[in-house]
Amino acid sequence: MLYLCENTVEWKERYKKQGKYLFFLLFVAINFWMGNSPLLKRVLYGNDGVMKNSSSSILKLGLVIVIYFLLLDFFYQGCRLFKLYIVLLYEVIFEMARFGIHGFWSIGIESYITWWTNRSLNNNFSTEIFYGHMEKIQYVCFLILTILYVSIMYVVIRCIRKYQKNAMRDIHKQGVLFLMIFTAVGMAFDVVLRCLFFTMEGGQTNYLYDRHKSMYAVIPAMAFLCLAAVVYSIKIYGELMQAEEEKNRLIFYKQQLTEMTGHVQEMERLYDGIRGMRHDMNNYIADMEQLLGISMKEGNLEKTAHKEAYSYLCRMKDAMDSLTMHYSTGNPVMDVILNRKWQECEKKEIILESDFLYPESLWIESFDLGILLNNALDNAIEACDRCNDETDKKIWVHSYLKGVMFFLRIENTCNGSEIVYTKEGGLQTAKEDEWKHGIGLKNMKSIVERYYGTMSYEIREDIFRLTIMLEGPRAQRKEDCVCNS
Repeated sequence: MLYLCENTVEWKERYKKQGKYLFFLLFVAINFWMGNSPLLKRVLYGNDGVMKNSSSSILKLGLVIVIYFLLLDFFYQGCRLFKLYIVLLYEVIFEMARFGIHGFWSIGIESYITWWTNRSLNNNFSTEIFYGHMEKIQYVCFLILTILYVSIMYVVIRCIRKYQKNAMRDIHKQGVLFLMIFTAVGMAFDVVLRCLFFTMEGGQTNYLYDRHKSMYAVIPAMAFLCLAAVVYSIKIYGELMQAEEEKNRLIFYKQQLTEMTGHVQEMERLYDGIRGMRHDMNNYIADMEQLLGISMKEGNLEKTAHKEAYSYLCRMKDAMDSLTMHYSTGNPVMDVILNRKWQECEKKEIILESDFLYPESLWIESFDLGILLNNALDNAIEACDRCNDETDKKIWVHSYLKGVMFFLRIENTCNGSEIVYTKEGGLQTAKEDEWKHGIGLKNMKSIVERYYGTMSYEIREDIFRLTIMLEGPRAQRKEDCVCNS
């Protein structure tokens, strides 16, 4: 149970250190009590405490599920529906592993007992020797049987854990219900077998195997099919979630592509506006000279003309300011991104300082670098926006070349005490649309990996620092040429 719960549900805070040992001891104690308590046997099977038919064990199965669920709910946090699924999953694996080998095991034991009985009769073994040998075989068989079904459980749970990473991450209610369908089928098969497995009539035990010899093969086959269905349901659900994540990632990537295309068009419009402004500048100067000339010749219009000239200059200044680029990086896409983020920072009273220069010599695609810069600045602006009003909100963008490597460092003020880390050591987003935040980071990591680079972060004294290192494709091609030669 502990192996199945590992990295699937989280311990409650007070049980993170010693909870594993307490859980293990309680689990063993509960199972020992349920298997050996005379009181429980009288309650479940009657005054004599003897199970007269296998269907009476269904009540004990329900009691086991309830106790296991309460145990998990006591030690672990999270959704109770998911914890119930874990309990049902464990019981299905446990029951199907036993039924999977029980038929073949029964045939083997019966064959051995028949062989030993015939040998005893032929060699005239005494009754004491016969029963002594049978008693020893009973313990050996129980030990081997336990090892076999525990080994099957281990293999199945190991297969499940292999697919849990994609399937159990951020699982929602509908996902749990989907997975519970397959465990419910396994539990239903277990209940049916318990109803039919054996009955006691007149002191004689009537087994299902005796009534239908084909059950020696049918029951193990059905049990292993149930186990396979449970394992592959988790695998299929994980693949569905991964496909959905890739779909959302593609949608977000297309949105970024559309946004980047708009940035380039905006840059072209700004450049066209600047060229148009330069073309019309002579006309603006002529108009100003005419206004000033009127003010000098006609004294009664001086005040009005000066006022008109001042107003005209103000409008011309506003027009020029709207076309002024505060940052020049050597690449129009980078220019648009930085200047657009600067305008956004101005509205939110955030200071943005940058000495970013586009590394044209390394042939890094402007589109890829634009995605890195765009996402990083979005996160930095959001972090600054969540800071207290008394905090100096500031963002620094710095880049430099070192040989064939390009380094981009973005720093911003933040509330360091509010930073939340995920189980994997990453950063937990504070956004409501978490899937978009995760997709943006994955896009960044994908681009960094494409350029054989790294991306790291650190937080010191309420300053968040993101460092990205990229290797230019030109350098990579040079290395390939050297290796090929």
